[in-house]
Amino acid sequence: MITCSEQSVWDCLKEMKDPASQQDVVSLGVVEDVALAEERVTVRLSLPKGDTYAHEALATAIRHKLATLDGIDRVRVIVPRGDGRDLSAGQPNSEAIHLPVLGEVGEDDLPRPPVWAPEAGYGEGGPEELASPDSPVTHDRYEGWPPVFQWEMDPGDPALESGDGQVRLGSWDYDVWWQTHPAGIVYVSIQAMQDDSEPADGERRHPMGRNVVVNLVWDQRRLAVIAIYGTTRDFRPFIEAFRSAYGLQEQENNQ
Repeated sequence: MITCSEQSVWDCLKEMKDPASQQDVVSLGVVEDVALAEERVTVRLSLPKGDTYAHEALATAIRHKLATLDGIDRVRVIVPRGDGRDLSAGQPNSEAIHLPVLGEVGEDDLPRPPVWAPEAGYGEGGPEELASPDSPVTHDRYEGWPPVFQWEMDPGDPALESGDGQVRLGSWDYDVWWQTHPAGIVYVSIQAMQDDSEPADGERRHPMGRNVVVNLVWDQRRLAVIAIYGTTRDFRPFIEAFRSAYGLQEQENNQ
């Protein structure tokens, strides 16, 4: 069996350059930690200082890069999200923008008592945080009618049957993750990734590679995909990737 060491993972990461500074991501401090257990590697990135989009794109590139190492079966990249975000222009030495507190001073530069606007979401503790996918929900589950199975899914619920797999079709790598609702509905998320080292004539090379995400819904009772959505031009490779990762046998489709 071919094994991989943590040092090999670090050396591989040092080959990845930040497009803006052309420094490797390890020297920049973007990579915070590497953990290797058997054939699975976990990389934790540092807290983003600006827009999280660049961090998320880098996470995809790291997963794709480390998956090429001998002895690595699965790659996980953690992108931490914090409440305090650096409001800079994106450069390491940029100073954060300072905004005075509402009611801090008056037109005559004399201190004024704070003026709160709770109806606008601005209270004594500052503005309320905008809703996001990480925001806590105010209720356990949707209890209206008709039921919405998808709203009852939770990636962190160990009671629900989940699974994942990796499939390579042609020059594309497919990461497949799914979770099964008790009603026999399987919700599937598929991310396809491809190196962009040799773009076609006239196209601009993307330093992080190309990636496409598609979601689909599999009905275990009907043995059919009942919904599929995403931004790809052709959904057929994603169906094949799901079929392979999920372990569907061709004869099941003919029942």
